Amino acid sequence: KYLVEETRLGIPAMAHEECLVGLMAKGGTLYPSSLNYGHTWNPELIEEAAKDIGRQARMIGTKQGLAPVLDVSRDVRWGRTEETLSEDPYLVGIMATHYVKGLQGEKRDLLATLKHFVGHSASEGARNHAPVNLGFKELNDTFLLPFEMAVKLANAGSVMPAYHDIDGEPCHASHFLLTEILREKWGFDGLIVADYGGIDLLSSHHSIAEDRAGAAALSFNAGLDVELPDDACSTKLTEALQRGLISMEKIDEIVARILSKKFEMGL
Repeated sequence: KYLVEETRLGIPAMAHEECLVGLMAKGGTLYPSSLNYGHTWNPELIEEAAKDIGRQARMIGTKQGLAPVLDVSRDVRWGRTEETLSEDPYLVGIMATHYVKGLQGEKRDLLATLKHFVGHSASEGARNHAPVNLGFKELNDTFLLPFEMAVKLANAGSVMPAYHDIDGEPCHASHFLLTEILREKWGFDGLIVADYGGIDLLSSHHSIAEDRAGAAALSFNAGLDVELPDDACSTKLTEALQRGLISMEKIDEIVARILSKKFEMGL
């Protein structure tokens, strides 16, 4: 209301919520864990559950759900194993595809967010932010496959990069993953949104940027559209522009994608 009525451009916000096993809000229905989703071997049932989650999300004005998780289980020590659907990439892809269809609906007026792109569950020592070392065949056949299925078969509206690096390249700064594979090879037309604090980690953890302005430039040049959950780095884009780290053409391209999605969703 404030943005629409009291700002110069009047562009509404796009609210997001967690909703993997139910809308994470008081009164929301709690469904079984994702591991249980996978164990049903019943994609139609999962689509119905996601449809109900989407219904509840729409009731409170949510326009983006941060689910499903497409990480393929590889080490049960990994702290987010309960969020995964299976250790089988094809089963993950099938279940995630139906979840996306149910959550988004035919109008795609609520965006599902595929995460965590990609290979998050194959980290060294099963630690959350640890490096991932994979050859491309294993990366493609095991970890990229479910994402490709959900993009091509369910028209997923959003993708979230993972915190880690793959062979030294952080996912939040990977033009290869976010643009070449996702947009150019697969035809993804949605929004790429940062994992919470993921941009800042490029400077504070991965040390490939000297500051937040540099981190923002790396991410947005790679293909990112939106920083979540705040604007810790995106507010530094003016500085990045002044330093020649990003162009106004790139910023216009990103803004156009965001506005297009808002118009499509009736915001």
